[in-house]
Amino acid sequence: MRLKLRYGDYIVFFVIVLVAVLFGVSFFENHTDEKIAVISQNNIVIDRIELNKISEPYLIDYSGNYPGTIEVNNGRIRFLHADCPDQVCVNTGWIDKPGQIAVCLPAGIIIKIEGSQTDVDIIVH
Repeated sequence: MRLKLRYGDYIVFFVIVLVAVLFGVSFFENHTDEKIAVISQNNIVIDRIELNKISEPYLIDYSGNYPGTIEVNNGRIRFLHADCPDQVCVNTGWIDKPGQIAVCLPAGIIIKIEGSQTDVDIIVH
C-alpha cells in the first residue's frame, strides 16, 4: 500500500527545509561587533587583542619550556609555531569566532576569543 502525499505534506516539508536553511545561515553568521582575543600563560593574561581592529599581520612570541609564536591577521588568530612535542596547537589553525579556544598544553598557553553579542537569539513571551 502506497501513501499519497497531500498538499499539507508539501507545506510541512517546505517549512522544515526553510527552518533548516535559516538555522544554517544564522549559525555561520558573525553576530558580534567586537572580538577580543585573550592570550594567557599559566592563568596569567599576557595580552588582549581587539581582533576587529587588526588590519596588518603581526606576531607575538611567548617563552617558557616550549616557546612559540602566535600570529594575528585579518580578525583571526592562530599558533604559527610552537616547540611543543605534539603540535596540536599549531594544527588547530585559525580561530575567529567568540567562544573558540586554541590551547598549547605543554606551554600552558590559552587563546580564547571573547565577544559581545549585539543580536537577540530568542524572544520568549
